[in-house]
Amino acid sequence: MSAPIWLKPDEVPEVEYLAQDECWVLLAAAPMGRLGVRADGGVDIFPVNFAVNDGAIYIRSAPGSKLVDIAHASSVAFEVDGSRRRTHWSVVVQGTAERMSLDSDIQTSGVLELPTMTSSAKWNYVRIAPFSVSGRRFTTDRRRRGMNW
Repeated sequence: MSAPIWLKPDEVPEVEYLAQDECWVLLAAAPMGRLGVRADGGVDIFPVNFAVNDGAIYIRSAPGSKLVDIAHASSVAFEVDGSRRRTHWSVVVQGTAERMSLDSDIQTSGVLELPTMTSSAKWNYVRIAPFSVSGRRFTTDRRRRGMNW
């Protein structure tokens, strides 16, 4: 099997499965995530700003297709990733998305403090209740012939 394209021929990836606590730390620190929703005959993925609070993920949205898709199929996936030097990581959350309607829940979630990537008004709030949180870290280890380091 050939090495992934980001590796040089003398590098070997090592996979570490992350504990849930570390997954939540990485989720909370990520600047942006991707929301995957079921769409007409397929899947759509949207970049979103989000907040993490009390074991849930919160997003806000303008009216549009992602809200329609969530209303038809509330099972979603949410992903964040990042890298630093020779380490790459990914956290995936599978859960149920629901629109929030109570002002008190919206206010305590932290979703009102989110910056927006667009100028459109975003007055729809969504909570993702996870049923699965998993993460992996990939570290590349240089292994050159004849060298142990």
